[in-house]
Amino acid sequence: MATGINKENPSKVVLIAIVILGLLGGYLFYSLTIKGTEVKIPAPTISQDDTLSKFKNIDLNFSVFDDFRFKSLKIFGESPVQPGPTGRVDIFAPF
Repeated sequence: MATGINKENPSKVVLIAIVILGLLGGYLFYSLTIKGTEVKIPAPTISQDDTLSKFKNIDLNFSVFDDFRFKSLKIFGESPVQPGPTGRVDIFAPF
């Protein structure tokens, strides 16, 4: 005779209840322990003086490019460098 109670349903309900209780317990545990470890750090004070105004009249000296030592520099070799074959074909092969 069928009683209408399936043996699988109570086990699913118990598993769902355990999961919900575990999530709720974990949330409560972490939310209470994190609050105690927070350290309040005061915000740094920001000076109100205009620090960018010192760059308003900047004078760059490009006379180094007119120097004979700079103009006598030469490129030796390939430019740009073309890479050649490097490394081993089989890195796990014995020497």
